Amino acid sequence: MKIGHVVPIYRPGILPGCAKYVQDISEALSKKGHSVTVLTANALTGRGWVDPLFGKYASKEEEVMDGVRVKRLPTRWQVTAAAYVVRRLAGRFLPPTVRNHVTLLSAGPYLASLKEELARGDYDVIHVTAFPFVIVRLVRDACRSLKRPFLCAPLIHFEDPLHQNPLLWDVLKEASVVIALSNYEKEGIIRRGVHSSRIRVIPPGVNLEEAKEAKGERFRARYELEGKQIVLFAGTKSHDKGALHLVEAASRLGPYEKDLVLVGLGLSTPEWEKKKRLLPKGRLLDLGFVSEEEKRDAFDACDLFAMPSRYDSFGLVYLEAWRCGKPVIGANVGAIPEVIEDGKDGLLVEFGNVSQLASTMARLLGDPALRREMGQAGKRKVLERLNWDKNIPPLEEVYARVPS
Repeated sequence: MKIGHVVPIYRPGILPGCAKYVQDISEALSKKGHSVTVLTANALTGRGWVDPLFGKYASKEEEVMDGVRVKRLPTRWQVTAAAYVVRRLAGRFLPPTVRNHVTLLSAGPYLASLKEELARGDYDVIHVTAFPFVIVRLVRDACRSLKRPFLCAPLIHFEDPLHQNPLLWDVLKEASVVIALSNYEKEGIIRRGVHSSRIRVIPPGVNLEEAKEAKGERFRARYELEGKQIVLFAGTKSHDKGALHLVEAASRLGPYEKDLVLVGLGLSTPEWEKKKRLLPKGRLLDLGFVSEEEKRDAFDACDLFAMPSRYDSFGLVYLEAWRCGKPVIGANVGAIPEVIEDGKDGLLVEFGNVSQLASTMARLLGDPALRREMGQAGKRKVLERLNWDKNIPPLEEVYARVPS
């Protein structure tokens, strides 16, 4: 089968969850003998979608990476930058229809040559991921013109205003198949007018082989964390991801002050830079983006993983923690209660409730047996059903049934 995956950013850029999802399924499908091409922007960072001076760009337009052909298309930064400026300066004054178009264009990356690439590729399957990027609409427009079917995995954050753009929801109404990661996501999509017969729930997974490469002791030695209790966060360090609440909660854990270190991986934000001052030197290891190898080592090194996010379509990072046998903390909102079994493989807290988050962290940090029990329960879940060996075959079945 000849498969075309369209995603906003790809390796060697730092991958957000949607791009890691595409990387995983692309490499898994390639290993099973399919011809897989990833169409993506030539920019390796989101800044490259709007700023040619300080954005980072790939040196190669096309290459094969782990069996996957990667084609990087030039991003029209002028379109994205202009839309971003208009949205920030005049967005609230624009008529709703115009505002929706401007908002979508400002999300980037704008790949003007995408239609030609899709026509030239003659793919059996075209699969685009994810909201709120404008490529979702570009694929819809191209496939409508080419009279080709397409699939969409939107990875929706229902509470995020950018994901509520009706121009994005129109795409789902035309997709041959919509892939939801959870029943929560499926039900939300149905409520917004997409017929249930065109939605397939296929949960994500992790690569089990990668766990063999994780070395927590290497991470601890690199940052002199031997003997410390590590709470790990991985994601955009924002209010909505719960990162700020995590800093506040960690600052309240008096009995663990000497040994506790909060490790933060991912994109920083201005609000994070202010909030992190609550933690004294030695209590916070703020690493930003790291390599996939170091990320795996961090998960293997931590005592618990916490991302009490306001919204997530699934939360791949919880699976990465469970793969290493670590307990997790998430917020009791959205799809997360469907992912984390409260009291079994992790604990759920009310989003924004810092006192509850602090007490929940203290409970796990003070009970090694409970941490092991929950971590092993999560690992069993990953081994039994949340890995790509289990979840690639249902995806192949969906691909095979897409009308040509």
